[in-house]
Amino acid sequence: YRPDAPCQYTEEEMQKRIRRLRWKIRRRRGIDILLTHAPAKGIQDQEDLCHQGFQSFLDLMDTHHPRFMVHGHIHLNYGANIPRTNQYGATTIINAYGHHEFTI
Repeated sequence: YRPDAPCQYTEEEMQKRIRRLRWKIRRRRGIDILLTHAPAKGIQDQEDLCHQGFQSFLDLMDTHHPRFMVHGHIHLNYGANIPRTNQYGATTIINAYGHHEFTI
């Protein structure tokens, strides 16, 4: 995890990427499924730098209320207390590490 790596984003960079999608989100009347690599901050993430989630994903869910957020990156074998699913407001958050089937 290096500051100059092209596909590793700071919180500010992720907020900027989300802002660029704002028009597309509005035009399509919101988000049904938010699919990300990293988790949201404080939900199924870890404390070390490379496994911290993004606050901007929480903000996105607070604004657009997707039915599902699906992320990977956090392996369930990292700790015995990592849940496969969580609820955040109207959004069901799914850690899809390995694989996970769900019904829409």
